[in-house]
Amino acid sequence: MGQIITFAQQKGGAGKTTLLTHLAHAWVKAGKSVALIDLDPQQSLSFWASLGDVGADLIETKDYRAGGDMRAAAKTHDYVLVDCPGTASSMLEGALRDSDLLVAPCQPTPLDAWATGKILDMAAKAKTPARVVMNRVPPRGTATEETIAGLRKSGAEVLKSRLGNRVAFAKGMSNGTTALGLAAKSVATEEIRMLKLELDRVLKKLAQ
Repeated sequence: MGQIITFAQQKGGAGKTTLLTHLAHAWVKAGKSVALIDLDPQQSLSFWASLGDVGADLIETKDYRAGGDMRAAAKTHDYVLVDCPGTASSMLEGALRDSDLLVAPCQPTPLDAWATGKILDMAAKAKTPARVVMNRVPPRGTATEETIAGLRKSGAEVLKSRLGNRVAFAKGMSNGTTALGLAAKSVATEEIRMLKLELDRVLKKLAQ
């Protein structure tokens, strides 16, 4: 049985779809079978998947059967990555209940941290483990460390890996691939590789 990972964030522009697609590509490159499920009304994940083919399977679904489709995909894939809507809804709550892990991207700003707290509360109510990924991190300044400290003080588990604010992430997606598809060796690719390895450890521990 595969593991279901939901990507959600209540603040728009946090980069959840970009994060999801890059991890999907990284796992495919590592020889894992990956299913993609797009529950976000914006359908950005579906549009990206239509532009190219990184080897992940896009599963078509509807609101009323999303949970069943997620569980069915987990029977045939190593990982099921779910792109959830940004606003609180019964569909988001249901997706969290069916997930093995919530991954929430967070930019280093107070507004993003507050929004992250809300989605983490939803995960806690669903009894779903959650991890925060710092995203679009600037090269300098204290905002990132201050945001992380605040999140951890509130009980959030923040991954050590973080992603910089890099053009390669957006450029890769606009071409139907990811930063990994643009260059096998780049700072962006290395950041995704390190994040994948850290999540591999988290998921292995959760599966025990």
